[in-house]
Amino acid sequence: MNTTINNNEEEFTLQRQQYLLIKLALDQFGVNPDQLSRSEYSKLMVDAKALSDIQNLICHSPESALIYISDHQVEEAIAKLIEQSGDATQFQLTMNKHRLTRTSIKACLQEDLLCEQVLANVSANVPAMDMNMARQYYFKNLAKFSRSRMWNISHILITVNNDFSENTRPVVQSRIKKLYREATVDNFGQLALKNSECPSALEGGELGWCEAGKLFGEIEAVLQWLPKQIVSAPIETEAGFHLVVCHEEKAARVANFEEALPSIEQLHNERAQRYLQKQWIENIRRRSQSAIK
Repeated sequence: MNTTINNNEEEFTLQRQQYLLIKLALDQFGVNPDQLSRSEYSKLMVDAKALSDIQNLICHSPESALIYISDHQVEEAIAKLIEQSGDATQFQLTMNKHRLTRTSIKACLQEDLLCEQVLANVSANVPAMDMNMARQYYFKNLAKFSRSRMWNISHILITVNNDFSENTRPVVQSRIKKLYREATVDNFGQLALKNSECPSALEGGELGWCEAGKLFGEIEAVLQWLPKQIVSAPIETEAGFHLVVCHEEKAARVANFEEALPSIEQLHNERAQRYLQKQWIENIRRRSQSAIK
């Protein structure tokens, strides 16, 4: 009987590690484990084993006995995993590859949710943030609360590709000049939808708010002086030729302390919670080791 119990525990430990490998791959890289490089896979496998050991400790702690995880919570977690995996078929293929059944994945998710709730409970009482320390952090990290100049823009892009006759440089120049003569702020979105070769064409060419330093230099040079709601002359970049419209602009600025305070407080709470959780895990690890001795 003891051998059977031990075998079952070992089997579930392996299943938990496989589930955690999948979870870490999706959370950290946004892909299933089989899409990772060999080094990424090896590192996550080590992380999954370590996390599995921690979860085992948490699930056997007295605090875990106070938590109830419903079937509805588990089903919601499965639905999230399916969405992260891509679709139900890809999810099932991944489960099969890692020898996880519907029953085992539900058990793993139930433990995962249980651990999340226990850790949330043990770190619920975060000490209040010291305002003097918050101010010191703000002034030492002003760059984190700075914002570069930003533009809310739309564009039309025609790429240059000599493999296609309609996209050779002379033809593209002719096409973009023709669009420039036709374009107005009012018809810009329609022209972008029909002509732009950027994915933003589906949104009428809208790129939204773009920060200085993250656009092509040639476009930023024009945006420095381009009046709002005016279609620019054609701009050439390494991507091709663009027409650009600036709808709004935000000047570069540094958030004041009051504006930065919510994010500083959030950082404080997250750090304090991680510290409390780490301390609690170390305590239950010591208790576990003492019980074995």
